[in-house]
Amino acid sequence: MTQFLQALLSGLLLGGFYGVMVLGFSVLWGVMGIINLAHGDFLMTGAYLAWLMFRTFNLDPFISLVLILPLMFVVGYALQKILLNRLIERPRLATLLVTFGLSISLANLHKILYTADPRNVPVAYNGSIELWGISVPIVKAIVFFIALGMMSLLHLLLQRTRLGKAIRAAAQNKNAAKIVGIDIDRVYAITAGICIALTAGAGAAISPTQAIFPFMGQPFTLKAFTITVLGGLGRIPGALLGGMVLGITEVMVATYVPGIGTNFGVALSLILLVVILIVRPQGLSSGLRPMNEDRS
Repeated sequence: MTQFLQALLSGLLLGGFYGVMVLGFSVLWGVMGIINLAHGDFLMTGAYLAWLMFRTFNLDPFISLVLILPLMFVVGYALQKILLNRLIERPRLATLLVTFGLSISLANLHKILYTADPRNVPVAYNGSIELWGISVPIVKAIVFFIALGMMSLLHLLLQRTRLGKAIRAAAQNKNAAKIVGIDIDRVYAITAGICIALTAGAGAAISPTQAIFPFMGQPFTLKAFTITVLGGLGRIPGALLGGMVLGITEVMVATYVPGIGTNFGVALSLILLVVILIVRPQGLSSGLRPMNEDRS
């Protein structure tokens, strides 16, 4: 029973991270219709920024989020203005090819800058505490609560602010949003900035627990696909639900299937992706309204 509870806790903590990791991917797809194959590479960029700030300024990776989030917001804003805005009206294949090229460019750029050697961000509190016989990893628990905080703030932004209403309007019906005076280009640029910032922030948050190397992003992009299918496109609660399902499934399989280990996660993502597409293509949280509903 203790082993099961330990695995369940580990899966929940991992699922919380997956939930915030997929937000940028899901929202960008839901609002602009762009499938960002460079999603995991922006997560990798955030992890490298956390490592660089730790090495240069001895800055704690969680504190460095205060700098990384606004910096990557500017990067995302500029990226939308320069590149992504040209892809919105293009065929879906064009967006896939361009973002795939961006993924390769980012990975190889980081390889040139930092070499392929794995990096890590050591923190003094990278231990665990015992609660009722269950080991709770401190860093992963911090990541979990930061993830919940980011998701809650994004949910409040989208539901309670004028900007959030404009983003949802642009996602649901771009032409109608233009008619009522919403600046679509500005909304798209801000949305891209938020998505890239959230993705990089997720990467910075896991830098103490994850080896950082230039080609670490592709598995996260694949998992983002799976979680988006599980939770439904553009649904923030669905992203958390999908992340929890994938995280718990990964840990349970690694715990109870001998010889599998945690590296089975990528293959498991593919299996879940195929199963959900066949059994329930609308996602597990189909009762929630997606941001891109009635989009034209």
